[in-house]
Amino acid sequence: MRKKEIVANVSNVETRIALMVDGLLQEYYLERPKQSSLVGHVYKAKVINLMSGLKAAFVNIGIDRNGFLPLTEIPFEDFSELFESDVELEHEYRPEEIKLKKNQEIVVQVTKDSYGVKGPRVTSFISIPGRYIVLLINAKNIGVSRKIRHRREREVLFKIGKQIKPGGMGLIIRTAAARAKSDEIKREVEVLKKNWERNLQKAKDPAPVLIYQEPDAVIKTVRDLFNSEIRNLYIDSESGYRKILSYLGMVSPRMRSRVKLYNDPQAIFKKFNIEEQLKDIHERKIWLRSGGYIVIDQTEALVAIDVNTGKSSKEKQAERLAFSTNLEALREIARQLRLRDIGGLVVVDLIDLEKKENINRMLREFKSLIRGDRARYRIGGISEFGLLEFTRERSRISVTHALSETCPVCKGKGRIVSRQSTMGYIERWFLNNGETVKGKMVELRTSPRLADFLSLHHADTLARVSKKYNLILRVKGDYSIHDGDFKVVVI
Repeated sequence: MRKKEIVANVSNVETRIALMVDGLLQEYYLERPKQSSLVGHVYKAKVINLMSGLKAAFVNIGIDRNGFLPLTEIPFEDFSELFESDVELEHEYRPEEIKLKKNQEIVVQVTKDSYGVKGPRVTSFISIPGRYIVLLINAKNIGVSRKIRHRREREVLFKIGKQIKPGGMGLIIRTAAARAKSDEIKREVEVLKKNWERNLQKAKDPAPVLIYQEPDAVIKTVRDLFNSEIRNLYIDSESGYRKILSYLGMVSPRMRSRVKLYNDPQAIFKKFNIEEQLKDIHERKIWLRSGGYIVIDQTEALVAIDVNTGKSSKEKQAERLAFSTNLEALREIARQLRLRDIGGLVVVDLIDLEKKENINRMLREFKSLIRGDRARYRIGGISEFGLLEFTRERSRISVTHALSETCPVCKGKGRIVSRQSTMGYIERWFLNNGETVKGKMVELRTSPRLADFLSLHHADTLARVSKKYNLILRVKGDYSIHDGDFKVVVI
């Protein structure tokens, strides 16, 4: 059995949580006070704009960007209260028949964080997750996690769900419930219901107002990841340790013995070799053990991943080499998707294969690899050009975006103007403006890197410019100036 552990590092600046499998970093979560996710938060919102073409509305939830609410994300039974329309509840729902009132107040829950220029996506189907169940506030159905595949287990859990379902609400039985006792599941339903009713009192205030807030990263990790497969959970915060024990005391007392308070003088992430592994999370190129590598390029709309054999020479036959490299790359890609929390459309450029059975085997292998991922996938298959296309559910900003910011030099392109091109811009500047500085002492300020390049390779060009306009021209390196930029200053 694989050794799974959770390691949590809590500080005043940020909370970092790592899921380790056999000593290898598999998932990484980061929470900062000013960058915390809004996913799961419930608000009483106010309708600001109605977009008939999009069949959606923009609602104010009290943050700088309005939430996007599709009409299909509003419960059917609430139409009589939420819309000014003579819709009969008996016939099939059609969004085009529905009209929201402007300035109307409506309860919504965030399902996706803001991304790029887009505001958060919201829904009026409210769900409150727990460790074993998800409480559906305005739905009445009972569901069982698809990851519970044993038919007998599903039937037993469905019966338990029918017995404990609160009136007027629904339930989704989570995967962790498969190894829980019925009284533990029942107790959690009662806790979630009371908590929701207590928070609902805030809805009496005028919109926008926060009604329900998801717990912090530590408790969410315990709720969503800390199951019977996890051997130990290590945390270096005493207050966080007590908080976890208190939470488990309500939902799963028998798991408290697996929670360990870390007191070693050495930093917890250093001790578990996580700090070293986190360095690769920023890398564009990731090397494989065989000598091949993958390259990950992320844009706003999609993620492109290129697979290359690199220095790999393990196999002499081209087909076998391509197949083995592709398989190894897919294993690393599945890990990187979870580690970086990559979402949206993903296109993988695999090494071309000739045999159909090898292509089908790769697809089966990838489906098997992502089975343990909690995010939802839609796989489009492998095209005739060797492209594997799929989507991975994205609810929050990826880890790499949270850990980085747009480069002030390249503005996110990943490339900057070459030094040779910059020399051309400098020459054209003097051609257009040389008469204004004629006969003066001029300082050409550039980045130190560019200044060295100009002095070594273009001294003759600068000398001709000086002679043409009768200038005393000096090149000066300035660390405040980016590569590709320059300033001409008259002394």
